[in-house]
Amino acid sequence: MATPALLTAVDSINHVHLIVGSNPLAGARCNRALEVGAVPKIVAPEDAQIHYALAKKIEEGKVEWIKRDFQDSDLTSLGRDEVDNVVDAVFVTTAGKGALSE
Repeated sequence: MATPALLTAVDSINHVHLIVGSNPLAGARCNRALEVGAVPKIVAPEDAQIHYALAKKIEEGKVEWIKRDFQDSDLTSLGRDEVDNVVDAVFVTTAGKGALSE
């Protein structure tokens, strides 16, 4: 039996959406965050291959790229002042069987 889903609506204006990874899914998450008025922040190493659409948003200043590996402290340091720097949403877009994917 399938577990029922709960549909919610959240005002995301100015919320910080932390996106771990730099692939096309990360780009899609950034686009959606921008559409709902959120502030997307990408965490990916400096040598990461950045999807072209995502690179364009970074160049335009619409997305912040934190050029390093994800750290647990990112969850409580990259958010808004109003919520003690806790990020509002986290999207892990890394593929494979890495520790973050689990």
